[in-house]
Amino acid sequence: MTDEEKRVFVTDDKGLRQPKVVSQTDMEIMKEVQSGGGIPIKSLDELKGLARAASERFDEFKNLCSPMTLEQAKVVRKLRVEKGFSWRALAQVCYDLGWGKWSPPSNQIMGMAICERAAQLLNENYMEAPWN
Repeated sequence: MTDEEKRVFVTDDKGLRQPKVVSQTDMEIMKEVQSGGGIPIKSLDELKGLARAASERFDEFKNLCSPMTLEQAKVVRKLRVEKGFSWRALAQVCYDLGWGKWSPPSNQIMGMAICERAAQLLNENYMEAPWN
């Protein structure tokens, strides 16, 4: 594998950069990346397409999170900020609590949407400390 072909694992998730509580899917992805696996992105157009699809999914998931209560937001903050849950692990817990249905239950983008909504209700930003 040349330097140009070398795969890089990129994430904005503090829960993966400083792991405390991760989902089974997180562990599988990290193991795959460590062994040289992963999803190769071969062009800028392919990357832009994936980013566009993720953005559309994020918007869908944000709508699912709109009815979140302040009490739910406090639970989310505790899981993310105090306990260090990754976005995937947090989405799985919220799914298991019956807060909604999405697929897969440990969907990273859903975890991000849940954190964004919770942070908004608490007048914080899910992409900044202490959230991320």
